[in-house]
Amino acid sequence: MWFKQASAMNAPINRSILMIKNNDLAKKMGEINFNATDGWLTRWKDRHDIVYKKLHGEKQDADASGADYWIETTWPTVLNKYGPENIFNLDETGLYYRATPDYCIVLKNAPASAGKKNKARITVALTCNMTGVKNLPVDYFSNTNAWMTSFIFESYLRKWDSTLDHKIALILDNCTAHPNFSLKNIELVFLPPNTTSLIQPLDQGIIKAFKTFYRSDMRRQIIDAIDDGQGNGNDIAKNMTVLQAIHMSHNAWMKVTTSCIVNCFKKSGMVPITTNEALELDLPDVPVDISGLQIDKETFNEWLDVDKDVPVYQLMNDDEIAAEIVSHKEQGNDVEVHDEDEVEYAEDRVPVTRSEVFNAINTLRRAIEEHDIGTNYFDTLNNLEHIMMVSIPIKQGQITDFFKKT
Repeated sequence: MWFKQASAMNAPINRSILMIKNNDLAKKMGEINFNATDGWLTRWKDRHDIVYKKLHGEKQDADASGADYWIETTWPTVLNKYGPENIFNLDETGLYYRATPDYCIVLKNAPASAGKKNKARITVALTCNMTGVKNLPVDYFSNTNAWMTSFIFESYLRKWDSTLDHKIALILDNCTAHPNFSLKNIELVFLPPNTTSLIQPLDQGIIKAFKTFYRSDMRRQIIDAIDDGQGNGNDIAKNMTVLQAIHMSHNAWMKVTTSCIVNCFKKSGMVPITTNEALELDLPDVPVDISGLQIDKETFNEWLDVDKDVPVYQLMNDDEIAAEIVSHKEQGNDVEVHDEDEVEYAEDRVPVTRSEVFNAINTLRRAIEEHDIGTNYFDTLNNLEHIMMVSIPIKQGQITDFFKKT
């Protein structure tokens, strides 16, 4: 949970940081005798598909190499197990359901008056499959901050899972509100950290299409109210209820076209694009002038993005993470258990190859010769070379290595 949050903030995490954090969190959970070892860390990384990578230059917001690697390695195994109609993507987005454009929401011929941006919000979780199906059961949950939580997420999926009579895969990002747990019919497949903007289908234009329809419908309601003399746009928007927002959100989601969804899966790299195929996302057009509401395309797009970076889940501190794990443990749920078995080396050290060893010894020989350090060191290196020859056996060749490839 801590690692997911740190990764979401693009914090570079190495072995020593993880070791220290593991021990800190263990103490908060009451595990006084726990001490993170290399063996424990190795198994922890294996369980959660976490690897070490060398950083090249500045760390980018999106991990393009990680995205490409996932598409090339993990994604084919998902496709082999499930057909397109059984592969879904779920993602959340924050929605300022009462927000209006920055100007010109006024009665006809009246001067524009600016008001404070209304940040009343809901979090909308959208789900669709590769073929464009999106008519799934609708649920509503509430909490003080309108966040997605692990409890809400798990409750929703367990309810959905109970209605299924076949297996499906659900593609998810790695946020802390998405716990990894087992279901009867739904397999959770997590994207690597910092790759969702590149390979998550919903982020390729589907969410934008949903919000475009929502804002367009909201604008139409405001126009109708203005024409009926019910007040200006800000007055109308601030009186909108959560129930109305949910109803409008559902209507907007139903307007997102199948072709938009299918093409966003293609844009993500999950569906191959033929050489001659032009990728059209089929996003809804933005009308620039409707009745009494004068609004240009640029202003509409600013309105569309007003809640683009709204957080949809809570960042937890160490005490909250510890309490969450202790609570799961007390309820008898699966938690990771410390294993005393050690490994010979820290996992973040890449194993040294035979050629690297002997190249290093030869480099030392040259350095001794060039700096005239003393011939007695050559004997030491010769002994070390002999030991390494015995300790690092030559890789056994395959019979196919002796045939010329054609």
